[in-house]
Amino acid sequence: MTKRKALGSGLDSLLSSTRKSQHKTDNETNNLPLQIPVHKIERNRHQPRKIFREDEIQQLAESINENGQIAPIVVREIGDRYELIVGERRWRATQLLKKDAINAIIIEADDKTSAVLSIVENVQREDLNSMEEAESLQRLLEEFKMSHDDIARYICKSRAHVSNLIRLNDLCNFAKDQLRLDKISMGHARAVLSLSSEEQTRVIKLCISKNLSVRAIEKIISSNTKISRSISKDQDTQILERQLTELLGAKISINHRKKGGVVSIKYSSASELDGIIDKIRKIDIN
Repeated sequence: MTKRKALGSGLDSLLSSTRKSQHKTDNETNNLPLQIPVHKIERNRHQPRKIFREDEIQQLAESINENGQIAPIVVREIGDRYELIVGERRWRATQLLKKDAINAIIIEADDKTSAVLSIVENVQREDLNSMEEAESLQRLLEEFKMSHDDIARYICKSRAHVSNLIRLNDLCNFAKDQLRLDKISMGHARAVLSLSSEEQTRVIKLCISKNLSVRAIEKIISSNTKISRSISKDQDTQILERQLTELLGAKISINHRKKGGVVSIKYSSASELDGIIDKIRKIDIN
Protein backbone atom coordinates (compact mmCIF):
# COMPACT_ATOMS: atom_id res chain seq x y z
CA MET A 1 0.00 0.00 0.00
CA THR A 2 1.52 3.32 -1.06
CA LYS A 3 1.40 6.20 1.40
CA ARG A 4 1.39 9.86 0.54
CA LYS A 5 4.14 11.67 2.40
CA ALA A 6 3.33 14.84 4.36
CA LEU A 7 6.28 16.09 6.39
CA GLY A 8 7.79 19.55 6.67
CA SER A 9 9.12 22.18 9.08
CA GLY A 10 6.11 24.50 8.66
CA LEU A 11 2.52 24.15 7.53
CA ASP A 12 3.23 25.60 4.08
CA SER A 13 5.98 23.08 3.36
CA LEU A 14 3.93 20.34 5.02
CA LEU A 15 0.88 20.99 2.87
CA SER A 16 3.07 21.55 -0.18
CA SER A 17 4.74 18.18 0.26
CA THR A 18 1.34 16.59 0.79
CA ARG A 19 0.02 18.05 -2.45
CA LYS A 20 3.10 16.98 -4.40
CA SER A 21 3.01 13.41 -3.12
CA GLN A 22 -0.75 13.22 -3.67
CA HIS A 23 -0.25 14.30 -7.28
CA LYS A 24 2.33 11.61 -7.86
CA THR A 25 0.29 8.84 -6.25
CA ASP A 26 -2.98 9.96 -7.79
CA ASN A 27 -1.41 9.67 -11.24
CA GLU A 28 -0.45 6.11 -10.41
CA THR A 29 -3.97 5.24 -9.21
CA ASN A 30 -5.99 7.14 -11.82
CA ASN A 31 -6.87 9.84 -9.26
CA LEU A 32 -8.80 7.38 -7.09
CA PRO A 33 -8.39 7.48 -3.28
CA LEU A 34 -8.00 4.23 -1.40
CA GLN A 35 -10.87 2.32 0.16
CA ILE A 36 -10.14 1.43 3.78
CA PRO A 37 -12.28 -0.42 6.36
CA VAL A 38 -14.41 1.94 8.45
CA HIS A 39 -13.95 -0.15 11.61
CA LYS A 40 -10.16 0.21 11.47
CA ILE A 41 -10.30 4.00 11.84
CA GLU A 42 -9.85 5.68 15.22
CA ARG A 43 -10.72 9.31 15.95
CA ASN A 44 -7.87 11.75 16.47
CA ARG A 45 -7.29 12.60 20.14
CA HIS A 46 -6.34 16.12 18.97
CA GLN A 47 -9.70 16.61 17.23
CA PRO A 48 -10.73 20.10 18.37
CA ARG A 49 -14.44 19.59 17.79
CA LYS A 50 -16.16 18.28 20.91
CA ILE A 51 -19.77 18.66 19.82
CA PHE A 52 -21.17 16.91 16.73
CA ARG A 53 -24.84 17.65 16.08
CA GLU A 54 -26.80 14.52 15.24
CA ASP A 55 -29.04 16.32 12.75
CA GLU A 56 -25.99 17.57 10.80
CA ILE A 57 -24.47 14.07 10.69
CA GLN A 58 -27.82 12.68 9.54
CA GLN A 59 -28.06 15.27 6.75
CA LEU A 60 -24.51 14.50 5.64
CA ALA A 61 -25.27 10.77 5.65
CA GLU A 62 -28.29 11.37 3.43
CA SER A 63 -26.15 13.45 1.07
CA ILE A 64 -23.46 10.76 0.87
CA ASN A 65 -26.11 8.10 0.28
CA GLU A 66 -27.61 10.15 -2.52
CA ASN A 67 -24.50 11.68 -4.16
CA GLY A 68 -21.66 9.51 -2.94
CA GLN A 69 -18.65 10.61 -0.89
CA ILE A 70 -17.33 13.64 -2.77
CA ALA A 71 -14.21 14.32 -0.68
CA PRO A 72 -12.02 11.59 0.86
CA ILE A 73 -11.04 11.67 4.51
CA VAL A 74 -7.36 11.95 5.49
CA VAL A 75 -5.76 9.41 7.82
CA ARG A 76 -2.36 8.20 8.95
CA GLU A 77 -1.46 4.56 9.42
CA ILE A 78 -0.60 3.35 12.93
CA GLY A 79 0.17 -0.36 13.01
CA ASP A 80 -2.76 -2.17 11.43
CA ARG A 81 -5.16 0.69 12.14
CA TYR A 82 -5.65 4.28 10.99
CA GLU A 83 -5.88 7.55 12.89
CA LEU A 84 -8.32 10.09 11.49
CA ILE A 85 -6.77 13.48 10.70
CA VAL A 86 -9.39 15.24 8.57
CA GLY A 87 -13.03 14.32 7.95
CA GLU A 88 -14.59 13.05 11.17
CA ARG A 89 -18.10 14.09 10.15
CA ARG A 90 -17.78 12.13 6.92
CA TRP A 91 -16.52 9.13 8.91
CA ARG A 92 -19.43 9.38 11.37
CA ALA A 93 -21.93 9.73 8.51
CA THR A 94 -20.46 6.66 6.80
CA GLN A 95 -20.81 4.69 10.04
CA LEU A 96 -24.43 5.82 10.24
CA LEU A 97 -24.97 4.38 6.76
CA LYS A 98 -23.39 1.10 7.99
CA LYS A 99 -20.91 1.08 5.11
CA ASP A 100 -17.89 -1.24 5.36
CA ALA A 101 -15.36 1.05 3.64
CA ILE A 102 -14.66 4.73 3.13
CA ASN A 103 -12.62 6.71 0.59
CA ALA A 104 -9.41 7.93 2.23
CA ILE A 105 -6.03 9.46 1.54
CA ILE A 106 -3.23 8.01 3.68
CA ILE A 107 -0.37 10.34 4.61
CA GLU A 108 2.77 9.92 6.67
CA ALA A 109 2.59 12.22 9.69
CA ASP A 110 4.05 12.46 13.19
CA ASP A 111 1.97 13.47 16.22
CA LYS A 112 2.55 17.20 15.71
CA THR A 113 1.66 17.09 12.01
CA SER A 114 -1.49 15.11 12.76
CA ALA A 115 -2.56 17.56 15.47
CA VAL A 116 -1.79 20.68 13.44
CA LEU A 117 -3.58 19.45 10.31
CA SER A 118 -6.66 18.43 12.30
CA ILE A 119 -6.83 21.76 14.11
CA VAL A 120 -6.00 23.95 11.11
CA GLU A 121 -8.56 22.23 8.89
CA ASN A 122 -11.31 22.89 11.42
CA VAL A 123 -10.22 26.46 12.17
CA GLN A 124 -9.89 27.49 8.54
CA ARG A 125 -13.29 26.03 7.71
CA GLU A 126 -14.73 27.86 10.76
CA ASP A 127 -16.21 24.60 12.03
CA LEU A 128 -15.34 25.37 15.65
CA ASN A 129 -16.97 27.59 18.22
CA SER A 130 -14.69 30.02 20.07
CA MET A 131 -14.10 27.76 23.09
CA GLU A 132 -13.22 24.72 20.99
CA GLU A 133 -10.82 26.87 18.99
CA ALA A 134 -9.26 28.32 22.16
CA GLU A 135 -8.74 24.85 23.64
CA SER A 136 -7.20 23.51 20.44
CA LEU A 137 -4.76 26.44 20.21
CA GLN A 138 -3.84 25.98 23.89
CA ARG A 139 -2.99 22.37 23.06
CA LEU A 140 -0.58 23.50 20.35
CA LEU A 141 0.93 25.91 22.86
CA GLU A 142 1.40 23.35 25.64
CA GLU A 143 1.98 20.01 23.94
CA PHE A 144 4.01 21.16 20.95
CA LYS A 145 5.69 24.26 22.44
CA MET A 146 4.46 26.52 19.65
CA SER A 147 4.54 30.29 20.18
CA HIS A 148 1.61 32.65 19.54
CA ASP A 149 3.42 33.78 16.36
CA ASP A 150 3.81 30.17 15.15
CA ILE A 151 0.13 29.44 15.73
CA ALA A 152 -0.97 32.67 14.02
CA ARG A 153 1.11 31.79 10.96
CA TYR A 154 -0.17 28.19 10.84
CA ILE A 155 -3.88 29.05 11.06
CA CYS A 156 -3.60 32.23 8.95
CA LYS A 157 -5.02 34.51 11.66
CA SER A 158 -3.53 37.58 13.33
CA ARG A 159 -1.37 37.22 16.42
CA ALA A 160 -3.81 39.40 18.37
CA HIS A 161 -6.68 37.10 17.39
CA VAL A 162 -4.70 34.08 18.56
CA SER A 163 -3.80 35.72 21.90
CA ASN A 164 -7.41 36.78 22.50
CA LEU A 165 -8.64 33.27 21.79
CA ILE A 166 -6.07 31.60 24.04
CA ARG A 167 -7.07 33.92 26.90
CA LEU A 168 -10.52 32.29 26.86
CA ASN A 169 -8.91 29.32 28.59
CA ASP A 170 -8.77 31.51 31.72
CA LEU A 171 -12.57 31.50 31.97
CA CYS A 172 -14.26 29.63 34.80
CA ASN A 173 -15.66 26.20 33.90
CA PHE A 174 -19.25 27.47 33.82
CA ALA A 175 -18.40 30.24 31.35
CA LYS A 176 -16.42 27.79 29.19
CA ASP A 177 -19.40 25.42 29.04
CA GLN A 178 -21.79 28.20 28.04
CA LEU A 179 -19.43 29.41 25.31
CA ARG A 180 -18.93 25.85 24.08
CA LEU A 181 -22.71 25.42 23.85
CA ASP A 182 -23.10 28.79 22.05
CA LYS A 183 -25.19 30.15 24.92
CA ILE A 184 -22.89 33.21 24.99
CA SER A 185 -20.62 34.83 22.40
CA MET A 186 -16.88 35.38 22.47
CA GLY A 187 -17.64 39.03 23.20
CA HIS A 188 -19.54 38.09 26.36
CA ALA A 189 -16.71 35.80 27.43
CA ARG A 190 -14.02 38.43 26.89
CA ALA A 191 -16.05 40.99 28.85
CA VAL A 192 -15.85 38.88 32.04
CA LEU A 193 -12.28 37.61 31.72
CA SER A 194 -10.90 40.00 34.33
CA LEU A 195 -13.41 38.89 36.96
CA SER A 196 -13.01 36.18 39.56
CA SER A 197 -14.53 32.75 38.85
CA GLU A 198 -17.47 33.46 41.16
CA GLU A 199 -18.15 36.83 39.54
CA GLN A 200 -17.85 35.35 36.05
CA THR A 201 -20.44 32.72 36.90
CA ARG A 202 -22.83 35.27 38.38
CA VAL A 203 -22.57 37.68 35.43
CA ILE A 204 -22.84 34.95 32.78
CA LYS A 205 -25.94 33.46 34.46
CA LEU A 206 -27.49 36.94 34.45
CA CYS A 207 -26.53 37.37 30.80
CA ILE A 208 -28.21 34.10 29.78
CA SER A 209 -31.37 34.55 31.86
CA LYS A 210 -31.97 38.09 30.57
CA ASN A 211 -30.46 37.62 27.08
CA LEU A 212 -28.13 40.57 27.61
CA SER A 213 -25.87 42.08 24.95
CA VAL A 214 -22.11 42.43 25.33
CA ARG A 215 -22.50 46.18 25.89
CA ALA A 216 -25.07 45.53 28.62
CA ILE A 217 -22.66 43.16 30.37
CA GLU A 218 -19.89 45.74 30.16
CA LYS A 219 -22.16 48.37 31.73
CA ILE A 220 -23.12 46.01 34.56
CA ILE A 221 -19.47 45.32 35.30
CA SER A 222 -18.45 48.99 35.20
CA SER A 223 -21.38 50.05 37.42
CA ASN A 224 -20.86 47.34 40.05
CA THR A 225 -18.51 48.70 42.74
CA LYS A 226 -17.26 45.31 43.91
CA ILE A 227 -16.61 44.06 40.39
CA SER A 228 -15.15 47.36 39.21
CA ARG A 229 -12.69 47.37 42.11
CA SER A 230 -11.40 43.95 41.04
CA ILE A 231 -10.57 45.19 37.51
CA SER A 232 -9.63 48.82 38.25
CA LYS A 233 -6.03 48.56 37.06
CA ASP A 234 -4.57 51.52 35.23
CA GLN A 235 -4.14 51.29 31.48
CA ASP A 236 -0.33 51.04 31.63
CA THR A 237 -0.57 48.01 33.94
CA GLN A 238 -3.12 46.33 31.68
CA ILE A 239 -0.91 46.93 28.63
CA LEU A 240 2.12 45.52 30.45
CA GLU A 241 0.12 42.46 31.52
CA ARG A 242 -0.97 41.90 27.94
CA GLN A 243 2.58 42.29 26.58
CA LEU A 244 4.02 39.84 29.12
CA THR A 245 1.18 37.40 28.46
CA GLU A 246 1.95 37.43 24.73
CA LEU A 247 5.71 37.21 25.32
CA LEU A 248 5.53 34.17 27.62
CA GLY A 249 2.38 32.55 26.24
CA ALA A 250 0.89 32.41 29.75
CA LYS A 251 -1.58 34.51 31.75
CA ILE A 252 0.31 37.25 33.63
CA SER A 253 -1.23 39.28 36.47
CA ILE A 254 0.39 42.39 38.01
CA ASN A 255 -0.89 43.61 41.37
CA HIS A 256 0.49 46.89 42.74
CA ARG A 257 0.71 47.50 46.46
CA LYS A 258 1.78 50.46 48.57
CA LYS A 259 5.34 49.17 48.55
CA GLY A 260 6.22 47.16 45.48
CA GLY A 261 3.87 44.54 44.09
CA VAL A 262 3.47 40.99 42.83
CA VAL A 263 3.74 39.56 39.31
CA SER A 264 1.87 36.24 38.97
CA ILE A 265 2.30 33.70 36.17
CA LYS A 266 -0.55 31.22 35.69
CA TYR A 267 0.21 27.74 34.33
CA SER A 268 -1.82 24.54 34.14
CA SER A 269 0.85 21.82 34.02
CA ALA A 270 4.48 21.11 34.81
CA SER A 271 5.33 20.91 31.11
CA GLU A 272 3.76 24.33 30.51
CA LEU A 273 5.84 25.74 33.39
CA ASP A 274 9.00 24.27 31.84
CA GLY A 275 8.10 25.98 28.57
CA ILE A 276 7.60 29.34 30.33
CA ILE A 277 10.96 29.03 32.08
CA ASP A 278 12.68 28.21 28.78
CA LYS A 279 11.16 31.35 27.20
CA ILE A 280 12.34 33.49 30.11
CA ARG A 281 15.87 32.11 29.77
CA LYS A 282 15.92 32.92 26.07
CA ILE A 283 14.85 36.57 26.52
CA ASP A 284 17.57 38.92 25.31
CA ILE A 285 18.11 41.47 28.10
CA ASN A 286 20.83 43.42 26.27
